[in-house]
Amino acid sequence: MQYLIMCRSMTYAQRSVALLERSGISARVVKAPQSLSSNGCGYGVSLYRHFEEARELLKKNNLISGKLFFRKDNGEYQELV
Repeated sequence: MQYLIMCRSMTYAQRSVALLERSGISARVVKAPQSLSSNGCGYGVSLYRHFEEARELLKKNNLISGKLFFRKDNGEYQELV
């Protein structure tokens, strides 16, 4: 399952990925789908495993500023609460 953590900017997405990679969690910066970005130009962190661990690590380091999503089998994104 793919998870997407929205970030406030490309810089925050890059910082988030760097932190996750240093912690052994594979992640990458992605351009957010237009339907998930309020201003049409957003970036996020995409990962497939260790979502809870990644979320806690980013939260602890004040890097989570946006919404969290997972991608369903049909390709649609659903927001996590």
